[in-house]
Amino acid sequence: MDADLPPALAAAWRCDLSDDSLSWTAGVFDLFGIPQGERVDRREIVGMYCEESRELLDRLRAEAIATCGSFTFEARIHRRDGEMRWMRVTADVEVKNGRATHLYGMKQDITGEMASPEA
Repeated sequence: MDADLPPALAAAWRCDLSDDSLSWTAGVFDLFGIPQGERVDRREIVGMYCEESRELLDRLRAEAIATCGSFTFEARIHRRDGEMRWMRVTADVEVKNGRATHLYGMKQDITGEMASPEA
């Protein structure tokens, strides 16, 4: 494993489905390379996902909201500083009166796991 890569730490996130506002712990800010506490816009964050990961996220997210289910997947992102990272995303749905109100879960930096020996 590359000594320059951070350890595979998990960080919590939450999305209010009424307005798509995001709440993150410090580790998610670190993963995306965004200063802690900065206001984040979901559209900007989703734009940081590589196209294939973004398409998979959109599909899994819509299905989880519709079925009040959950999902896990691996995504590739490009941080603001241009660095590429891999993360494992887990998500569950918070339900009130039979309707999905929030998504929440963990994001874990797995760049070290995904790096090939040649990298």
